[in-house]
Amino acid sequence: MNFGLKDTSLITILSSEHGRLRREQRDIDKRDLKKALKYGTREKAWGQRWKIEYDGITFITDSTMRREVTAFPSPLPNVPTDSIMDSEHLLAKLVLDQKPELSTTHTVIVIDNSGSMLDKKNDIHLYRDSQNAAFSFTALEFVAEQVLNNTAVNSDLVSLIKFSDKPSVEFSREPIDWIMYNKILTHRNTDKFVDRKDAPFHDLWFGKSNFIPALTKANELLKEGHHDQCALSLFFFSDGQSTDHKTRGVSYEESIKMMRDIVSNMASVFGESLTICAVGLGNRDDEFRPLKEIADAAAVAGAKGLFERCERTAHSITSAISSLVTSTTETRLALQDGRRKGYTQRTDLISEKEATVKTRWKFYRILEHFVYDPRVKRLWRSPLLPLGVAHTSEASMRKHKPPYLAINSNSFRCRLSDSQNPSHFVFSDMVAKETKDVERFEEKRDFHEGFAETQDFANYLAIQFNQHLKCIPYYSAAGTPLLRFVGCSVLMIEDPDCFNSERYVLVEKMLDTERFRWTKWNDNNGMVDGMKKHIPIDVDFELRQLQKEQASNLVAIAEGDECSEDDSISDVETNSSSQKGGEAVEYETIQDINPSEYLQAFTHFTYRFTNKRVMVCDLQGVFNTDLVPPVIEMTDPAIHYASAKGRRMVYGRTDKGKAGMNAFFKTHKCTKICMYLHLSAKNKKWQRNWRQDSTQGVNFNV
Repeated sequence: MNFGLKDTSLITILSSEHGRLRREQRDIDKRDLKKALKYGTREKAWGQRWKIEYDGITFITDSTMRREVTAFPSPLPNVPTDSIMDSEHLLAKLVLDQKPELSTTHTVIVIDNSGSMLDKKNDIHLYRDSQNAAFSFTALEFVAEQVLNNTAVNSDLVSLIKFSDKPSVEFSREPIDWIMYNKILTHRNTDKFVDRKDAPFHDLWFGKSNFIPALTKANELLKEGHHDQCALSLFFFSDGQSTDHKTRGVSYEESIKMMRDIVSNMASVFGESLTICAVGLGNRDDEFRPLKEIADAAAVAGAKGLFERCERTAHSITSAISSLVTSTTETRLALQDGRRKGYTQRTDLISEKEATVKTRWKFYRILEHFVYDPRVKRLWRSPLLPLGVAHTSEASMRKHKPPYLAINSNSFRCRLSDSQNPSHFVFSDMVAKETKDVERFEEKRDFHEGFAETQDFANYLAIQFNQHLKCIPYYSAAGTPLLRFVGCSVLMIEDPDCFNSERYVLVEKMLDTERFRWTKWNDNNGMVDGMKKHIPIDVDFELRQLQKEQASNLVAIAEGDECSEDDSISDVETNSSSQKGGEAVEYETIQDINPSEYLQAFTHFTYRFTNKRVMVCDLQGVFNTDLVPPVIEMTDPAIHYASAKGRRMVYGRTDKGKAGMNAFFKTHKCTKICMYLHLSAKNKKWQRNWRQDSTQGVNFNV
C-alpha cells in the first residue's frame, strides 16, 4: 500500500480513545498523523504494530496503519561530535582538575531514578515518562540552550548524580559543551513499556527514593575544587515523597529535619554563592514537602532557595531550569565584580542611582583626619586638609581646618563646614563612601585602608604612564590627556549612633558628572567599554603553564611584602592582544585617539611596567576637558597581583591575580598607544619598593 501517493485529506484514521487522549495531552494534532502516513518513515514494531516517524513525532498504529495506538515525540538525537571536540572536552577537564580556581560555575544535577519516575501516569507532556523528561530537558534547556547562546563556556562545570536507594555519581566537574549534552542524554531510560510497566510496583515493595544520601553526595561534589569566585548551584529533580524515614527507621519528621540540616550546612558554608532549585514533577494533588523543605532550608540559612512544581507540562520545566540558570548567572557576575556574598546589606544607605540632591544635611564633628602613607603602609594622622579639597585655590587661603563634616542624607555628597549651618559651608562638594555591609561597617578604619592603598598605588603607576606618554609621536603638553586617580582621606567623625561614638568615612573629590559623562572603560574581569563577556579559559595556554611548572619543578621562593623580580611569573599576555611584528602603524594626531585607548593601554602598561607582577584595571571616572591638559579623573580601581607564592586577594576582593590578568588579555586589543610605548621589553628600572616614590608618601597635599 503506497500511502505516499494518496492525498492527506483522503486518509481516514479510526483513532482509538487512547490515541486521541495521548494527542490531547501531548498537543499532537491529528493532521500530524495524516502527514506522517503520507511522508513519514515506517518500520515494523512489536507484535503486529507499525512505528511511523515524521517531523520529530513517533506514531504507533495497528497492523492496518489505520488505527492509532499511541503517539509521542521521537527522542532527542545526539549531536554529532568528532575527535577534536572530544579532545577539547578532555583537555579542559584536565586543566580545571589541576587549576580548579579557573572554574566560574559548578552545577550539581541530582535526578531521582526510582521506578515511579518511569511510571506512565507521571510522564510529562511530550515525554513518555518523568525520567526521560528530566534528562531530556536538562540536556536541551540547561546545556544546549547555554551553549547556543554563548552563556556557558568551558569554565562552567556540571556534575550528575542519579539516585534511588543509593546515589551514583555518573560524572563529576565536566565542562558544559556538546559532549556534555550527549552524555546527559545517554542516561535516559530506553526500556520498552513491557519492561517498565511493573517498575512502580517494584518500587513499592523493594525500591527506595532516598534524598538524604543524595544530598550528602551533592554536598561533597560542591566542595570539590571550590573557591570564592565560583558560583554554585544544585538542581534536584524528583516526582514524589522520599523514603528516608523507612530506610533509616526514623519518623517522617525526623527525616525532614535531617534533610534540612544537610542543606543548612551547605548554605552556611557557601552563602549566597549557592543556589538550590528543587523541582517536583507532578500535579497539584501530589505532596512535595521534602522538596519544599530543601528549598526553604537553603533560603533560611543564607543561600538562594527555589521550589518549582512542574505540572506535567514542558513549559513549567523550562521555567524551572531558566530560573536556576538566571540565578547562577547573577551570582557569577556578582562574584566576578568582587561583591562578597553572605554579608548583610545595610538598610541606612541608598544606591547611587536612587540618590537625589536635596538640602537634607546632617552635621558631624570631625575628630581625626587620616591619609594613607605608603612608607609605613597604613593610614596616618594628618594635620592638613582632606585631599579632596587640598588642590583648590581656597585651600591655600585657609588658616584652620573646618571642624564639621556635613553629609547629605539623600545622596553621597558631603561638605566641610565652619559650623552646623549650611551657610557656613567651605570648599566644593566631596563624595562620602562607606561599606554597604553591616559586618564590614564594624571594621571601622581598617576597612578603608585597603581602598586607600589601592588608589595610591594606581595613581603612582598613572604618574609613570604620564611620563612615558611624553615619548610618543605627536605628544602635546597642552593636548595629551593625563591620567589621575583622585586622592582620598579618611575622617573619623563623632556619631552617637555608632560604637564609642566613632564613625569612619572615606572622602574624596566629587567628579563633575553633570558636565562630563561618567564612563567605565574596563572592569576586573575582561569587560571593555561596557561590553561584558563570559570568556572561556585558554586551554592551550593553561596546559603550557602546567608543563612549565612541572618541567622546572618550581620551588616557592621567599616573597616579601612587595613586588620582586621573579622569572616564575606566568606570562598571561596572548598573541592576539599584542602588536604583531612588522605591522604598520598609522600615525595620526594624538588628540584624535579615543580616551578609552589611553586607558586600555594604561592597564597593559601597568602589567609590563611592573614586570608582569601588577595590573591596574576597573577604570572608571570622567574625562575632564576643562583642564589644560585634559585629565582623565578616576576612582575605585582594582589591582590584580600575580603572587609567586600563591597569595590571593592581596589588594582586596576585586584582586583576581593571574586569572584577572588573563581575562584582560582575552579581550584586549593593543591600541596605538600600546604600540607607541613598545610594551614588550623588561623594565629594568622598576623599583621594588615603589612606596618610597609614591607622590602621596612624599607630600600628603600633592
